[in-house]
Amino acid sequence: MENAPILMEDAGYGLRKLTIEDANAKYLNWIADSDVNCFLTVGKFPPSLEDLKRYISGFEGSTSAIAFAIIDTENGLHIGNTTINAINWISGTADLGMMIGDKRYLGRGCAYIVWSMIIRYAFEVLGLRRLYIGILEGNEECLDAARRLSLVEEGRWRQHSLVKGAYQDEIWFGVLRDDLPGLQFHNRHQGNGNG
Repeated sequence: MENAPILMEDAGYGLRKLTIEDANAKYLNWIADSDVNCFLTVGKFPPSLEDLKRYISGFEGSTSAIAFAIIDTENGLHIGNTTINAINWISGTADLGMMIGDKRYLGRGCAYIVWSMIIRYAFEVLGLRRLYIGILEGNEECLDAARRLSLVEEGRWRQHSLVKGAYQDEIWFGVLRDDLPGLQFHNRHQGNGNG
């Protein structure tokens, strides 16, 4: 599925629909890798290939969640995923999630670029009003991305998750569509998320 159409692109990263073909050994290895999954709610009980296929299939036709594969546009590699979850169309809210599965891309600012794209998409294409992101302490890549974007730290769930033998706080960030003009996107002049 590496050749599926890229829906959004910025700075060498693209987003395309996550498909059942993405359920493969590489994806399973990401989830089983404690360096990748330590800040995620998945991977503590590694899934089977069938579990992974069911997870991805759950996004097909969903009216409350969307999943994208993160692609390195230079070489076409699928390097992770990002999601818009718990979409509430009445209130205009949703939760964002991300997994950088290919460890070679950690520390390169990928989270910042991907969230720059997905936030614009959620507000400008989907018409949502408010987004929220929970990030565990120690997940410096995602914490840095949220702060660089100027997302608002709204709260903290103390000692929420066990990470590498210690309980970590989950820090919650929020952003409103009205905040768009003040956000520090990677590429301020990129369009509405359609390319």
